[in-house]
Amino acid sequence: MNPIQPDTAIVLMNLGGPLRLVDIRPFLLNLFNDRDIIRLGPALLQPLIARLIVRSRLKAVQGRYGAIGGGSPILRETAAQASALRKGLREAGRQEPVQIVFRYTSPRAKGALRSLALRGITKILPVTLYPHDCRATTGSSLVELEREARARGMKVLPGVMHYATDPDYLTCMEANLRATLSQAPGATVIFSAHSLPVKQIESGDPYEVEIHRTIDALKDRLGEVPGGYRLGYQSKVGPIKWLTPALEEVLKESVGKDVVIVPVSFVGEHIETLHELDIEYRELAEKLGVKRYLRVPAPGTHPDFVRCLVRQTLAALARCEV
Repeated sequence: MNPIQPDTAIVLMNLGGPLRLVDIRPFLLNLFNDRDIIRLGPALLQPLIARLIVRSRLKAVQGRYGAIGGGSPILRETAAQASALRKGLREAGRQEPVQIVFRYTSPRAKGALRSLALRGITKILPVTLYPHDCRATTGSSLVELEREARARGMKVLPGVMHYATDPDYLTCMEANLRATLSQAPGATVIFSAHSLPVKQIESGDPYEVEIHRTIDALKDRLGEVPGGYRLGYQSKVGPIKWLTPALEEVLKESVGKDVVIVPVSFVGEHIETLHELDIEYRELAEKLGVKRYLRVPAPGTHPDFVRCLVRQTLAALARCEV
């Protein structure tokens, strides 16, 4: 007897990234046109401002992607996480398909949901790959997902929207941090998070609070470290006021010290880790006179992180079935 086909699909949401250098321009245009992630002047003028920004930044961004192999590894990274989540769900007896949906590059929500609808899927359970509740990331992805679902008569179920203090997520982060810190036990631990415009925080976005919740939980687990703890924000774009302190300012205060950089807002490797942290900030640290610069790997498919995703997804499915 054939098993009953599920009518619900798990949708794993992430930012996306250009696979090739020719994909960079459309990726950037999609990114800078999204007012959920950044507001560039009045809404009417944002497309024009976005084009001007992309034109001024395109060659530099192409150079950065060229330095890490000519494109983003985010599709490969996310596919591995989707495969691990799917395996965990199957082991728990669940048969729901697991589909990747990116916000700014393929696979986008429109095409992914069209394909799922052809398979008889009528309900979507979103699972975010952003650990922290944030309107600019998970919120923006969810807006697009809900719009495309409505267009096909599909229902978006309450899913996994954040897990800043999930015990398995924290265990993964702690294990990776301890392993890196063992190479420089006296280092200052610098938590690095993607910055966000202050206006978005002032409008009620919970992102900054969520970042501090993760950091505080990790500090409680590790206890005091000889070099102390700091927080620095990376990836600021444009002249508006963003969250501080900037990572470069924290590095300036670390001259003569060992530092261990912990990317807390990313769960996979991509341009912000492989180039921004591993190349740009490393070169700055060396120029400033930082003694030793180490970087903690992103969670990726670490067993504890996969356990977090599986458990959170199973709990969300159970809530929807009550």
